[in-house]
Amino acid sequence: MKQEKEWYRLDNAAKIIPSSMHGADTRVFRLVCELNEDVDPEILNTALEHTTDEFPYMNCCLRKGIFWYYMDEMDRSADVSEEHLNPLHALYVRGQKTLLYRLNYFGKRISLEMFHTLSDGTGGFIIFRHIICEYLILKYGIDPSILGEDTSSIDEKKQDAFSRYYESDKRKHRNYIKEMFPKKAYAIKGRLDPNLDEHLIEGTASAAGVLELAHKYHTTLGVFATSVWIEAILLMMKHSEYDHPIVVSVPVNLRQYFQSATTRNFFGVINVSFDPHKYKGDLADIISDVDKNFKEELTDEKMRDTMNSYSSLEHNIAVKAVPLFLKELGLRYIKSRMDGGITTSVSNVGKVNMPPETDPYINKFASFMACSSEFMCISSYKDKMVFGITSCFENHSVPMNFFRRLNGMGVNVVIATNDYMTPPKDVKE
Repeated sequence: MKQEKEWYRLDNAAKIIPSSMHGADTRVFRLVCELNEDVDPEILNTALEHTTDEFPYMNCCLRKGIFWYYMDEMDRSADVSEEHLNPLHALYVRGQKTLLYRLNYFGKRISLEMFHTLSDGTGGFIIFRHIICEYLILKYGIDPSILGEDTSSIDEKKQDAFSRYYESDKRKHRNYIKEMFPKKAYAIKGRLDPNLDEHLIEGTASAAGVLELAHKYHTTLGVFATSVWIEAILLMMKHSEYDHPIVVSVPVNLRQYFQSATTRNFFGVINVSFDPHKYKGDLADIISDVDKNFKEELTDEKMRDTMNSYSSLEHNIAVKAVPLFLKELGLRYIKSRMDGGITTSVSNVGKVNMPPETDPYINKFASFMACSSEFMCISSYKDKMVFGITSCFENHSVPMNFFRRLNGMGVNVVIATNDYMTPPKDVKE
């Protein structure tokens, strides 16, 4: 008997995503694993098949309903292929029934790209980690029990955690609506890629070396990296532009605050603001402000408010009754206003933990996110920390200022990129 196909409501963080695609910002994120040997595509394809059995909702396309988009299950999975498209190329095309992920390889590298309606970075890495483990088990005969560490069920993996933890508070939701229209932030300037292709810059450094620098300033990696990134932007600003703050959007994994094994979207966002007039040439000036911002925003109460605010959109009766085409107009307007209050984004994906049996076969991991300006993702594996920077500009002043600063503090950075750029003399290629 043929099994009936399933459909899934979009989680609350995903509802705005199809309407917010614009230009180079395809709302696609990219996870990369670099192995120590060339990839075997046939084994990788089998590993993907095993993984989609464990995460069946991956094999969905995005469909338009009367009131909201939804995901509709398809009876096929993606075909593994050698990479030939530009990174972060659109996965969702309006009117087409396409899968929302792709799995590619090139040389020693495996890359998983996902449309953000399907998952967030944390959920994506859970899935990607499973693919890599399956691949290494099949290729090198590793004991399959290394996958036994995951005790969550399929239903738990595909759960909408926003709906599970939603608590209504209309007063707080009204405050959130006001926050959707922030004050104007400084906008990074540059020559846009004429083909709207994303430029990827991958800087690899010693994780221990970067953490040591953060500890010298008595702060965390997230605060330190965000502060150095802000300084990299400051160094290219004119003094006449100092009246607009630099605002960094920082995604936060809500699984740290609410118990959930979901691999769908479950994240919030905090905005970290810095007034350029406060900068007197000392990185400590920035770190002090950023550290204060992080501590004020990353509290259980603030994260609960953020989670409830995301969910309030779905539970608003007036919004529910509005047809999708009218919702999209409103969501696009809200998104454009929100973007005007953000300069850039920094996402600390964190440490990628793999079973020790797989360590001899893996070199490093990296992550990237499509954007309409510049976006930095930080991920680490063993002692290799990778700063995955995505830019829609042809010139790369901010990334190079960032890497120069790290190098000047004693951390060597090895740069790789998908386009031609001239690295500074004090940064290794």
